[in-house]
Amino acid sequence: MCEAAAAVGGGLHELVTRAAARHGARTAVCDEGAGAVRRCCSYRQLLCRAEALRQRLQLHCQCTHGHAIGMYCQCTHGHATGMHCQCTHGHATGMHCQCTRGHATGMHCQCTHGHATGMYCQCTHGHAIGMYCLPSVNLPSCILGILQAGAAFCPLDPESSPRLSAYFIQMCKMKYILIQKDIIQKFIDSLSGWLSFDVECDIPQLDVILVKIQWLMTNVDSFASEPRSTENVIHTKVGVLKEERLQTTDKDKINHASKHVDCHGFLAYILQTSGTTGVPKIVRVPHQCIVPNIQHLMSIFDVSSDDVIFMASPLTFDPSIIEIFLALCSGATLLIVPTVIKMMPKRLAKVLFSHHKVSIMQATPTLIKSFGSKILTSVVLSNNSSLRVLALGGEAFPSLHVLKGWREKGNKTQIFNLYGITEVSCWATYYKIPEETLHCTGRHEGHVPLGVPLSGTILNVMDDSGQVIQEGEGQVFIGGKERVCFLNDEITVSPGTMRATGDWVIVKDGQMYYLGRRDNQIKRHGKRVNLESIQLVAESLKQVEACVMTKCDQDKLILFVVPWDLPEQQNKSSIDICRGILSDLGKLVSSHDIPDDVVQISSIPFTAHGKIDQRALIRTYHEKTKSLNSDHMLTKKELWEGIHRLWKVVLHLPEDHADASDHCMFLYSGGDSLKALRLVEEIETLVKQRIFGLIEVILNSPVLDIYNYINNAIFFEIEKKEKLGDKSNRRTTPKKMKDKSAGFYSKQITQWKSITINDSIATISRGSQITKLQVNLNSDNSADKLGIQEDNVLTDGDSNGEEKKELNFFNLPENMKENISLTEEKMPLKNNWLELFGNQIVNPLHGDEKFIPDNLSSYRGTISFKVRWKSDTAKCVDASPLLVISGNNGTDVTVYIGSHSHRLQAIDIFSGEIKWERILGDRIESSACLSRCGNFIIVGCYDGYIYVLRRVDGETYWTFYTQNSVKSSPIVDPDLGLVFIGSHDQHVYALDILDKVCAWKLHCGGGAVFSTPYLNKSPRLLYVATLGESLIAVNPDSGSTVWKRSCGKPLFSSPQCTSRSVYIGCVDGSLHCFSHNGDQLWQFATRGPIFSSPCIYHFSATKQKIIFGSYDSFVYCLNEDGDLVWKFETSKQVYAVPFLYPNSDFNGRTLVAVMSTDGSLWILVAATGELITSYSIPGEVFSSPVIWENKLIVGCRNNYVYCVEMSTLEEKKP
Repeated sequence: MCEAAAAVGGGLHELVTRAAARHGARTAVCDEGAGAVRRCCSYRQLLCRAEALRQRLQLHCQCTHGHAIGMYCQCTHGHATGMHCQCTHGHATGMHCQCTRGHATGMHCQCTHGHATGMYCQCTHGHAIGMYCLPSVNLPSCILGILQAGAAFCPLDPESSPRLSAYFIQMCKMKYILIQKDIIQKFIDSLSGWLSFDVECDIPQLDVILVKIQWLMTNVDSFASEPRSTENVIHTKVGVLKEERLQTTDKDKINHASKHVDCHGFLAYILQTSGTTGVPKIVRVPHQCIVPNIQHLMSIFDVSSDDVIFMASPLTFDPSIIEIFLALCSGATLLIVPTVIKMMPKRLAKVLFSHHKVSIMQATPTLIKSFGSKILTSVVLSNNSSLRVLALGGEAFPSLHVLKGWREKGNKTQIFNLYGITEVSCWATYYKIPEETLHCTGRHEGHVPLGVPLSGTILNVMDDSGQVIQEGEGQVFIGGKERVCFLNDEITVSPGTMRATGDWVIVKDGQMYYLGRRDNQIKRHGKRVNLESIQLVAESLKQVEACVMTKCDQDKLILFVVPWDLPEQQNKSSIDICRGILSDLGKLVSSHDIPDDVVQISSIPFTAHGKIDQRALIRTYHEKTKSLNSDHMLTKKELWEGIHRLWKVVLHLPEDHADASDHCMFLYSGGDSLKALRLVEEIETLVKQRIFGLIEVILNSPVLDIYNYINNAIFFEIEKKEKLGDKSNRRTTPKKMKDKSAGFYSKQITQWKSITINDSIATISRGSQITKLQVNLNSDNSADKLGIQEDNVLTDGDSNGEEKKELNFFNLPENMKENISLTEEKMPLKNNWLELFGNQIVNPLHGDEKFIPDNLSSYRGTISFKVRWKSDTAKCVDASPLLVISGNNGTDVTVYIGSHSHRLQAIDIFSGEIKWERILGDRIESSACLSRCGNFIIVGCYDGYIYVLRRVDGETYWTFYTQNSVKSSPIVDPDLGLVFIGSHDQHVYALDILDKVCAWKLHCGGGAVFSTPYLNKSPRLLYVATLGESLIAVNPDSGSTVWKRSCGKPLFSSPQCTSRSVYIGCVDGSLHCFSHNGDQLWQFATRGPIFSSPCIYHFSATKQKIIFGSYDSFVYCLNEDGDLVWKFETSKQVYAVPFLYPNSDFNGRTLVAVMSTDGSLWILVAATGELITSYSIPGEVFSSPVIWENKLIVGCRNNYVYCVEMSTLEEKKP
């Protein structure tokens, strides 16, 4: 039905003309002015004003005989019915002529003599008329006049960047622009650097002038000028992904004219996409593409002359075309509201539903959410609402749970899901939400389908290989015989062209369900994360009124929430509300879907197109993080002066300009809605907190009221924080910092010597980190002599190349030797493995400088694996194990490891029995460490606390609170016993756990500290890596920064050192090497981000190797000069830290254990990268393995901690 209507309906302007003939006296357009001045226009006046413009355009723009744009004229020989043909002699532009020779009356043709039936041929250029106007009652008349003149209208956004506007003008080949009179100066100021202007005429009926433009430069350098991708077009309906050649010879154009549609001669409008899904595109839209959309939606919505339709979208967003012509082609009233009113939800709701009784509204979900739940249920979707049809599109459709929360009981509004892309303007599918679905009581309903295609539209879903699928996941392609638009510089396009949308859906039972954009999905912990899906789950939480999930700073997930004003939350701080939301969300989604942070906002910001303003959200997040860096509280005088200063900055007033008077209004001082948004941002940055509702105060109130509103908000927040209680203040206020004099350190050593250690203790942790503690009790059982031996790397030889004694394979710190004596007692027999670990002596290097172990090639032994035990933690285990070996007989070995279930378990390594278990305040991803005295286990937690627990029973000894999650793993200073650890509050801390104080803390200059710090012995430096892209060398005694270097991308890897260098992996895919003075020596590039920390392999007296994994699935071994020694490809990405260990069955040679994220374990020869064997653990692994004797311990994302026993199967062959 609609296709036939489109065939006889002509262009958009003709549909309006027909409706005007029936409804001449009815109101066509109503403009609710910002100053409460309402202006209306009848259909008769609409046509009269449009005709005045048409005459001026044809007179000044030479839109006369023979111009292709908008002309429907007489066809000549041999053309089939319904073809579009070029006008010949004597026909006025835009007129329609009778077809001859077999053509049905009223058909429109484009071809001339000699073309075969069904062909489209190329026509000459017509005109594209620019429109630099704000929404007003005259806007539809301007559009109609341009269309009647046979031209295409091209809306320019007055708020767009000048460069982008100039690029759009150039791409559209505009020669003439209609400019609204009261913003002429703004146009000149914005574009005078690119264009010169000549005024052609004044059209007083429309308050516009027509200017002719001349270019001052030949090319506009724009980010949008990238070459057009050939991957977003698909020709034919059978999935051929190859784009046909567009540049043809004249002969080719004649011979193959039937294969292309030409863009000239029938364009209705030209738009520029917003660029929210990629590079902005120029889209040329023919009448024949958009008319079927209008007519079909008129039928679906049952539009009549009694309807009032709200123009919610700006003219630069193609849904506005639907809104305008849906009204004007039906005899209905189009309601236009200034942008400034759209920014004020309460006032907008009053205008729409109290003043004008809007019955049809098409909008983005974000625009609807901006009303807030109270206005939605009491006004917009109340039981007596005037709104008959609500059509949501342009963004992912909200969940049914959210949708039902918007409606008051008894509401009868029909709700539709619209889907489409600007590249095939405008909508492609529709789905009406069944009334019974809106009344169902289930909580976790499925997603809303995209529905069925609109008239003339074809949708295909194709997988990655380009095959059309009927079930499963794939990308949507849109097209149709007449549904063709022209992108960027396209001149011709094949009929049936299918455009790639970039949107992925799942097809189930014949219905398409939106999954999201590929560019809105990220890989996180080896899993693909869909932001829209997480957002839908978050919206189902009872505390959440509206929310947005976005990615910030690479792949950091931030959830922005507008919380419900629930009674139980009124006395909670913003931090507590966000923590509660994060906790509840963690119960409903996978661990890799849990956001890194939750940020409370007062409302969701949206762009001029009504879509979510992602940039504004990211700015909000950055402002929040910056606000944590300063505790300064503004005085009232500073606030008053700051508001006046920002007032001038935003309004572009000189500094010496007089301050605004107390009763000065922002809008009357040169402000507008966008400037008001900027003023809000600047003020919130000044006061370091969000001020809810400030935008409406700025737009409606004088300066004095704005100040009072902000002042009250700030001091209310202070009072609320004070009411949280002294307990909160006590936990976050550290004691007075201690004087770090020589006497202080001497006292620290004395204190540590007085701590009783009943056994010899050794620890093994990820990356082959081994620490060994021993004491020798005096006869009087007083001042114990404590020795701490530490080796942070596996060493095959000591510093002088001589064989080491059994107890000296750890280097005692120089400044400890005078105060602490080591025992000469051997470790028990069970710890011989540790001795083997430390006493590796390798053979000399061969002449080619490659290390080839003797006799290794003749050894044919392999390793078998058996799960000795596994311990259930109830949730994912991403932390790495800490092994503590103690007891007089060396038989007491305990595994300490945390889980996402908040549990920290102490597990006997032999039996797998849990010695004790503690449930902490939140997830645990931090790997534990042992205190210097051996009595305490230290671990960080997502709740912001650092826990110090008694090793024997897990009881709390002390907790220290940071300002954000602690994912970093602690390390212990072997000299002073201080614990170093980072936090997501962007600080690194030095904690004195004996006195239960923070010795010092250092702000790292932006970016959370995710990884583990590294304490280097000589020179004595603490290395800290941040997600703010920096590697920082810190004085561990004073907490001062020695040097700081940027690596260009966030650092999740932990630093490692040799005597000459420090190494750090970066998500840019490079391993960076710096000297201890901060000079970058080299960097080695892999093909994927590096999350794995490097492991240092000392295999000779003077040479070390660096072994690490990458997300490109390879394990790399480099020498100290950054040269590749070997690399080994695993089956999946490598996140874990490799573990180096000796194996006596391989002549004591060093092997390396590597875990890939799919659970595969790879045992390699450390010197050569040769694969010995492999094994698979049933689950994803991000934990790093730790090995003791023949037992490998590792955490898994299937909730278990595994102990895998390794045995050699074969003996050495002669």
